[in-house]
Amino acid sequence: MVASGCIQGATYAARAEGVNMSAAGRGAGQRVAPPCLVGFVLLSLLAIGCSKPRFEGPQVQEPPYGFRFDANAYQARNVFPEREQLGQVAWFTTRGDDEHSSIFITTYAGPSDRAQVQGARDAQEQRYGGNMRYGVLEPIEIDERPAWGWLETQYYRGELASLEYKAVLSYDTVTYAIEFFSNQSEWMDGNRLREVVATFAVGTTKVNYLAIVVGAVIAVIGVWVYRRLGAQRAA
Repeated sequence: MVASGCIQGATYAARAEGVNMSAAGRGAGQRVAPPCLVGFVLLSLLAIGCSKPRFEGPQVQEPPYGFRFDANAYQARNVFPEREQLGQVAWFTTRGDDEHSSIFITTYAGPSDRAQVQGARDAQEQRYGGNMRYGVLEPIEIDERPAWGWLETQYYRGELASLEYKAVLSYDTVTYAIEFFSNQSEWMDGNRLREVVATFAVGTTKVNYLAIVVGAVIAVIGVWVYRRLGAQRAA
């Protein structure tokens, strides 16, 4: 859905300087801009004044090719098992019987700080350690905000079996955990997992009112020049 500010700005530009095709204007002998010009002005203002994300709401904005979205996903092992969950969704891909990858996005009530994230990481290491290696907690920027993440590496009979990168991002009232797990060979790279996780954002349509105003002024000038040139040719 396009933001109302975009529509209002475009409407203003279309009405300005006699662009509207009123019968009164035509009766007075004024040269009026053609409908194609009006349409171009409207579309141009919408394009420069509005920025729409690929996905609205909390979502990985660049899921890998071949991953399928599941709005009803569920996993038993969570970053904050004692906290209230507000929602959980995931992206999946599978190959054969044993190879799969998943990106879980879990929403928790309340904000989180670094100490809480460190505690959650350490609790998982104590509980699920064994053949798992837990990387150090590192700062990472997600959705233009500070976040924290770590890599989990699993071995089987001395060989790398799977990787999982987990990141936690806190807002004023909620916390998001983004977890990318894979045992597929093409994803056996922690940096690649981190890059996908870092595309997470709470997608919202943004309105650039300054761009709309500037575009409206340019449109008004363009229509005025068009009418002046038309008047000179008619004279």
